[in-house]
Amino acid sequence: MKPPSPGIAVLLAMWLAHAADAAAQPVVSVAHRGGIVPGVPENTLAAYRRAIEHGAQAIEIDLRTTKDGQIVIMHDETVDRTTNGHGKVAQLTWAELQQLDAGHGERIPTYEQALQLVAGTDVALLLDIKVTRNLDRGKVVQLALKHDALRNVIVGARRLSDLRAFRKLNAELRTLGLMKELNDMDAFVRAGVDMIRLWPDWVEEHPDLIARVHGLGKPVWLIAGDAPSHQLGAFMQLGVDGILSDFPERIQALLADREHR
Repeated sequence: MKPPSPGIAVLLAMWLAHAADAAAQPVVSVAHRGGIVPGVPENTLAAYRRAIEHGAQAIEIDLRTTKDGQIVIMHDETVDRTTNGHGKVAQLTWAELQQLDAGHGERIPTYEQALQLVAGTDVALLLDIKVTRNLDRGKVVQLALKHDALRNVIVGARRLSDLRAFRKLNAELRTLGLMKELNDMDAFVRAGVDMIRLWPDWVEEHPDLIARVHGLGKPVWLIAGDAPSHQLGAFMQLGVDGILSDFPERIQALLADREHR
C-alpha cells in the first residue's frame, strides 16, 4: 500500500473551496485488510469483527491458495511477516497453516470463514485477487453461492483476464477495477467493471479524474491507507463513493459527525 502523495494536500485544498455539495453523498467505509491497527492482527477474523463493530460496510481481503488448494486470506506471498511461521503460502498445506499463530492466538482464516461471517448481513467482502496462477476462480464463486453470499462479494480484479473470467462465471458478481496503471481504466470500463479504484496521486495529477469516472457511470473508490482523519474528510469532499482505510473507525466518526451537522 503506497501512502497518499504529500502533494495531494494542495489538490484537496482546491476542492474544499467548492465541493460542499459532494460532502452530502454517502461514502462506503472499506476496512483495508480488516483494518491495520495496533494490537489487532490484520486479515484475521478478529480484525473483521472489529471493523464491522466500527461501521465498516466492506472488508478488503487478500486471497491466496495453499499447496493443497485451500483458499486462504493472506496479503503477503509468504507467512513470515504476519505469523510465527516461514515459507510461501503456495508451498504450505492448509494443515500446516492452521498451526501458525497470526498474532494474539488468531489463525489464518479461510475465504469460506470470511463468507460465513458476512453472509446474511449488509457487509461486503472486497476480494483482492493477488495471484490467479493457482487460484480456482470457480471455487471462489461456488463458495459464495454455497453460503448465499454472492451479494456480499465484490471481486477486485487487477487484470482484465480476471475481470472477464469472473464476469463469465457469474454476471451478478460486483467488480472493482484494481488496475495497475491509470491508462488501463478505459479498458476495464469497456470490459464491464462496476466500480473503479483510484490512487490519490492519480487524482492529484488529474484534477478532473473523479468527475471523468463518474461521467462514465462508475463509482469511485479511493485508497487512503493510514491517512489521518482530516485527510479522510478531505477525500470525502472530493466526491468519492468509497474509501479504503486502515482505520475504519476514523471514517465512521467523520460520517457520524456529518450526520449531526
